[in-house]
Amino acid sequence: MRIGKFLIVLLIAVISAGVGAGIKLNSFLQPDAGNIKENIEYDEASGNVNLLLIGIDDVEGVHRSDTIAFCTVDIDNKIVRLMSVPRDTRVQIEGHGWQKINHAYAYGKEKLLEKTIVNYLGMPVNYHIIVNYQSFPEIVDLMGGVDIDVAKRLSYNDNAGNLHININKGLQHMDGETALGFVRFRHDALGDIGRVQRQQKFLSAILDKAKSPAMISELSSIAKQLLKLVNSNMSPTQAIQFASYLKDIPRENMMFFTLPGRAAYISKVSYWIGDISEASTMLSSKPGDVPKSMDKPPELDIEDISNYLSSITSPVAVLNGNGTSGLGKKASDFLQKLGIDVAYTGNAKHFDYKYSNIVYPSNQDQEKIKTAKALAGICQISSSLVKQDNSAPYATIILGHNYNLLLDRLKQLNDN
Repeated sequence: MRIGKFLIVLLIAVISAGVGAGIKLNSFLQPDAGNIKENIEYDEASGNVNLLLIGIDDVEGVHRSDTIAFCTVDIDNKIVRLMSVPRDTRVQIEGHGWQKINHAYAYGKEKLLEKTIVNYLGMPVNYHIIVNYQSFPEIVDLMGGVDIDVAKRLSYNDNAGNLHININKGLQHMDGETALGFVRFRHDALGDIGRVQRQQKFLSAILDKAKSPAMISELSSIAKQLLKLVNSNMSPTQAIQFASYLKDIPRENMMFFTLPGRAAYISKVSYWIGDISEASTMLSSKPGDVPKSMDKPPELDIEDISNYLSSITSPVAVLNGNGTSGLGKKASDFLQKLGIDVAYTGNAKHFDYKYSNIVYPSNQDQEKIKTAKALAGICQISSSLVKQDNSAPYATIILGHNYNLLLDRLKQLNDN
């Protein structure tokens, strides 16, 4: 969970505010920016509090950093920027050379991971927050579950990871295990983008319940359990004051994105090569700014185009995931003019795809996987939107609500 790992602090503050927690809460519940800077460590160069968020998944007694995120909180302007760092991000780990970033925690716990992040981003880390997935269901159950309206059925099974998700569409009363599946699910067209949206919905629902009159009598025992959920070097007093300052932050001041970059194979190992320059820009952007990774992508040079086209060696399919009439045919025509064999054009399962994405068969057909990745490159679709799909017979483009970007790109390639 990305948003949940940071904003769970808000939940702790809301509940702790009702039980006292052994301090005079009145002096903490309405702090100003000056109060925060007096009591909480921050980066004097930027005026931000920087947090490293780590999600720990305990599989057969082995702790691993399942999720890593870097969060900056602009104290003066109440702006939260949270950047998810893919587990395969290629970084230098002290004493271990070039590795995937999720190895840092395995080698040296949060201290080595924090040092690796600082060296990689060139930004300090003021606090770390660690959440263990095993603790999460117990907290939700203590609150009597939570009601959430699920937009579509969520189904996923991973026997090796002991992860089984099966949640029906519609209003659902979720216990802890179901809620955990809801916030962890990312196996659909939107991937991590959809997961962030679900986590926001969960947090809103559980915060509303925490502040309801019916929960007042249970606050004391729940607060004690919540403190077990989070392992942090931020003290309870600091967490309460910090969360109290941010508890009314507007949604438009909360920005969530993934470390920009590209996928690459180096010495036969798959990595994510981050774009540190763009990451720095996004971590200092203001609400309303369009991240470069979601705006019109930069131009590819002729060599890049040629390499991508030569890598598309199997037929592709085009599906209309937006509902606009004739959309699939228009994209297919552009692709065929580029010499790409379009085997099928039709409609997707639904017309609610926010972003255009690419799916490919999950039968380990390397030719089709290679075609899918090259297709993403030629269309400049983020690798986070390239997924396996059991129902896909070909590498398949699904045109979403931002289809104009893709069509403009294909038209430009044809014009050139």
